[in-house]
Amino acid sequence: MMSVKDQANALNNSVNRPNAKENATHLLKDVKNAVETIEVQDRKALYLLKCEDCEYIIQGKPIKISIESCKNLTIKVEGKVLTGTVDIWKSESINLDFDRSVSVFQLDSIQTITIKMPEAEYFGSMIWAGVDNITLNLGDETHNLSYSQLQARNAALRPDTDQFKTTIVGGSIKTEAIVRMDNGYPMTRAEESSLQASEKKKDEVLRGAPTADDE
Repeated sequence: MMSVKDQANALNNSVNRPNAKENATHLLKDVKNAVETIEVQDRKALYLLKCEDCEYIIQGKPIKISIESCKNLTIKVEGKVLTGTVDIWKSESINLDFDRSVSVFQLDSIQTITIKMPEAEYFGSMIWAGVDNITLNLGDETHNLSYSQLQARNAALRPDTDQFKTTIVGGSIKTEAIVRMDNGYPMTRAEESSLQASEKKKDEVLRGAPTADDE
């Protein structure tokens, strides 16, 4: 999985190519003080860039949603995000309301964001770095997270490099530090240990060695 920064660069490059913006992306750029319902055509990504003081209702089925350098933005997404991916970076005061599930939120360098979903089951995971004042409204439950709280416990943390993954496990919120695998894939320590155990078991089966299940 690419980092948020790499995805941002790729998206910026795509919208600068001739016709790429029209063919692949529904782009809203430098919009101020707008209140509008937006219909996103299927198979297009929704990209909001440098928008301020705007309220949008998003209809249709965007491939993904990306928000960059926006401020005081309120979005209600009524349709399904086809890839289940929402990327947000370098933004302030973002309010998101989803009717459908989202697999992964990727957040980077944000000051104050609220994410609302009908139930906790609609929330997949959130990979984030350098984000303060996160509010997750999941059904009747509210969860608050903040990078500054984590940094208060560990002063060595850096907002530009240290990432975290937040999931809901057994009805409880769980936030863990992320480590990068050799291929760049983000994974928590617990996921890394589970993967290593699984790979070891596969290797034992291939070598014909007895596994714990055989003993």
